[in-house]
Amino acid sequence: MSKDQKRAQIFSPSVRDIGAMRHVPVFSRLLPAELEALRSKLRVREIKKNALFMRADTEGSEMFFLVSGQVRVYRTGEKGKEFTLAILDEGDFFGEIALLTGSARTANVLALTKTVVWELSREDFIDHARRFSGLPLFLAQSLANRLRLASGNLADIALLDVPHRIVRALEKMSEAHPVTKERLVVKRPTHREIADMVGTSREVVSRCLKSFETKGIVRVEGKALYLHPEALH
Repeated sequence: MSKDQKRAQIFSPSVRDIGAMRHVPVFSRLLPAELEALRSKLRVREIKKNALFMRADTEGSEMFFLVSGQVRVYRTGEKGKEFTLAILDEGDFFGEIALLTGSARTANVLALTKTVVWELSREDFIDHARRFSGLPLFLAQSLANRLRLASGNLADIALLDVPHRIVRALEKMSEAHPVTKERLVVKRPTHREIADMVGTSREVVSRCLKSFETKGIVRVEGKALYLHPEALH
């Protein structure tokens, strides 16, 4: 474990509440016997806001389930430019590649808020996978979905202009409003975060979003953003 991780984390007792586990999507699908087997293997960690929890290309063999808070997953290029791979919220997970392969970390993870995660070690996962198939199957399906999304993101960067890339990125993180059926981004990303996602500058994103508001493509209310992607066409 790196010095940054030791400074960022505070160990707490293992998970004790099966009911709390079911609030995390991956665990809600598991049978009671598998949940009970996992309960003693998960360690609780608290991460301070703005703490760099994980560094790319460093050793690590644990994966983490996000119980509360929000983290940013990103890579840094040779010239120091950062590229955001994902903004993860409660119920998401990260670190699964190192857990499954034993290889180095593939990205940096920064806590955007005070965050609580549950940690599962590679040793405990292997032991668990010998007896249960629910969690391994979920991880396999999730990795396939993430690979599909990553391929789509690369295609967007190669084939779409910047305004369309911005709308596509917002659309992917949105959900249907329960009443109006508009596309809703509940936690609106910053202009810098959007720029890092689509491979452009913060200034370009600011100009595009201002134009989008004028044209009715986006509407901002507090921290939420309402999206009408069809208005761009």
